[in-house]
Amino acid sequence: MSDRLSELRRQRALIQQHADWLDREIAACSGTQPTVPAPVAAPQPAVSPPENIALESVVSLPDPVQASQQARRGCFIYLILTLVLIGAVLAAIFHFRYGDRPLLFMERDASQTEVGR
Repeated sequence: MSDRLSELRRQRALIQQHADWLDREIAACSGTQPTVPAPVAAPQPAVSPPENIALESVVSLPDPVQASQQARRGCFIYLILTLVLIGAVLAAIFHFRYGDRPLLFMERDASQTEVGR
């Protein structure tokens, strides 16, 4: 339970630091003095630095550019697979249903050439 409490306190301190930074930025943009004084000393996190880095990497958000590229690549792969599957189904239908009839280069019978003239 103490680990959870220390993590909650660390998160509260980080949120307070962010709120203070926002106040300073708003005051700087509006040209007035900040109404809330900056904290004298920020509380030290209860987590050691290597673990803190590990926590930040887990919580980090994905890169939107890379995510969109991966999504586009995945859509193209699905499109190509779908077209190949449709082609394979059509080839199988032709082979099993119309395999005895040639599709290209059909031989003409002598009787058909005489009738056509």
